[in-house]
Amino acid sequence: MPSSRTFSKLAALAAHDIGQRGFSSAALPQSSLRQAAESLLNGERSVICTGFCIRAAMIGENDGPPGALAIADALRQLGQQVVFVSDRFSSGLLDAGMRVYDMHLPVTLLERDQATADREIAALLADFRPTHVVAIERPGSAIDGHRYSMRGAVLDDLVPAADALLAPGGATTIAIGDGGNELGMGGLRADHHHRVMYGEKIFCATRADFVIPAGISNWGGHALAAALAVLAGRPLMRAPEHERNVLEALRDAGAVDGCTGTAELSVDGIAWKNYAKTLHALYAAACGGRA
Repeated sequence: MPSSRTFSKLAALAAHDIGQRGFSSAALPQSSLRQAAESLLNGERSVICTGFCIRAAMIGENDGPPGALAIADALRQLGQQVVFVSDRFSSGLLDAGMRVYDMHLPVTLLERDQATADREIAALLADFRPTHVVAIERPGSAIDGHRYSMRGAVLDDLVPAADALLAPGGATTIAIGDGGNELGMGGLRADHHHRVMYGEKIFCATRADFVIPAGISNWGGHALAAALAVLAGRPLMRAPEHERNVLEALRDAGAVDGCTGTAELSVDGIAWKNYAKTLHALYAAACGGRA
């Protein structure tokens, strides 16, 4: 039987506030990692939405897709169907990462025109009928309807709203984010918007059923994969060194660090050596997480 301490440890590792942003560690008590994994384990068809365009580079950042790929890989091993949702700025990054995983999954591209994006989302939900939707490091709409960067810049012209993926009454929804402006983080807004720079303005208003706050969103994705591994009693996680191969592939495809704006192996300004320490800890916790 999985130990509750294991899930608490995984949630705490994911929420490690390495960038000292003040959000993830404060929101840790509201993490629903275990509940999210328990629900997802019994799913059949999952949509995973990711992709956060960095305007200065006009391409997606390297936080989000690696975590999304880790979740998809775990679900694929469990026999579930998975579809990615992204955009033209990040779809190539997912393709590059999938090649490292030797994984071939469909990617629904949301056009920048909102009306077209809405039709694409509606068609996906009707045709695929997901049991679960996971949003990881994808801009979500704030209370004024706009999508924002962590510095308060409007991203609407680059990133159409994907909030319809999390509409109540449909699939079970899970959100992973590290700054509050990500899709699905609305349930944490009231308690934590004041902890985030420009939080009153940028914090997402759309709620997910389960929320996983993370110091770096990729860590949240790996923590969810780790929790699935613990629950299933199966080695669903790749060794941490695999993530370096993924990040190298994304870098070669043009992905940038979301904080520095340059194509490198650091994520959110955190060098690989320090970033990887949490991956190793998550992997160790998952491998030893059955009492």
